[in-house]
Amino acid sequence: MNKQYSNLRKELEAGRSIITFTTGVSMEPLLHDKRKKNATSVLVVPANSPLSVGDMPLVQIKEDTYMIHRVIEVLEKDGQVAYVTRGDNCIGCEQVKASQVFGIVTEIYEGDKKICVTDKKYLRYVKRRMRNYPFRVIWWRVRRLVSIIKRILL
Repeated sequence: MNKQYSNLRKELEAGRSIITFTTGVSMEPLLHDKRKKNATSVLVVPANSPLSVGDMPLVQIKEDTYMIHRVIEVLEKDGQVAYVTRGDNCIGCEQVKASQVFGIVTEIYEGDKKICVTDKKYLRYVKRRMRNYPFRVIWWRVRRLVSIIKRILL
């Protein structure tokens, strides 16, 4: 297990909030990889209550694999809660159990800029991003098709 994230989880389970950098591109254009010039860090607080659509939980996928994706659907079956999540820059979804969630993003920092997840501008971004998903799928498929055609022709 990555020591950084192991400590992060311990802090959250102890009820303390923590700020950490993000990695990867699955949540772009909102969250940027820590290796980029415009790196993003996030404030993660303990997840003590059920999540809602639009929330960004910190989820443990495997022993040493963690992700922050957006909740797009809350599932409840036989008293068990699960969440369907998807990155803002992804077309695939994943289902996670409530027991895999141990934190939730409440603030985003990029340089001097701070974005609170309750800000009206941020909430409009979330609504727009979720509403535009079908168009993103079409765009990804068209790009893939063009790439295949280019490889065949060249």
